[in-house]
Amino acid sequence: MSTVATLISTETPWWTGVPTKLIKKTTLIAERPNHLPVYTLTFAIPKDATFTGRAKPHSEVNIDLGDVVKMVIPNYKPKSYSMSALRNDEFDITLKVYPNGRASGFLDRLQVGEEINTFGVSANRTRKPGTFVGIVAYGVGMTEGLPMAKAELEKGDANQVVLLWASRTSKDTFWSDDIESLKKKYPEKFTMVHILSREEREGCLHGRIDHKVLQQVFKPSDSEKARFLSVGTKEMMRMTDGYFAEINFPMPKHHLIPKNG
Repeated sequence: MSTVATLISTETPWWTGVPTKLIKKTTLIAERPNHLPVYTLTFAIPKDATFTGRAKPHSEVNIDLGDVVKMVIPNYKPKSYSMSALRNDEFDITLKVYPNGRASGFLDRLQVGEEINTFGVSANRTRKPGTFVGIVAYGVGMTEGLPMAKAELEKGDANQVVLLWASRTSKDTFWSDDIESLKKKYPEKFTMVHILSREEREGCLHGRIDHKVLQQVFKPSDSEKARFLSVGTKEMMRMTDGYFAEINFPMPKHHLIPKNG
């Protein structure tokens, strides 16, 4: 075998990732009948790690551009998770644990002090700032929705940031302290709207998201400078893009972080 062939055969694939230690697990929603558990997992950022190919260092993941962390699930595949927070030496992912879920189940069983291989990946998106930002988060999609809203508020381009969170019931929600903190810090700029599909509750909309709900919640003063983002399953996001088109906000023209190319 030639030297070149030997190097190619022994080189570690970029999608293998690097060992990443779990240092904390926080329960946001405890498991109970009709409610799946939600946890925040805090990992130490690997030191002196080398990344190749499409893999990027954890410290260079851009939450505000939709970059993700790939968690390499043994005997399965790398699974994408949004960072819910990034600090100097650690990062969080927040996830719901599904029955028989290969990825979420493995992460739920991971013990503090144990390691899993991970790596960052760019979403290949560009931010288009606007004076009005509307974000729709479906269920656990809030784990990306709230960090995105926080990032937009901190940047200061938007005069108004409105976050619409669709949940089944109020018991399926979390991060109430973080939401209240943003409301207090940006009282004139940040608006939080809940819509519940299986509960009628004062101060919350009731039902499911459609174009009429979006028109009711998002009211930019300058339509041309309005930007929107939805976070959920691919089907939910395609559906929501269609709703936005129905109220004259076609995508990707009005997308907050459209894909490059």
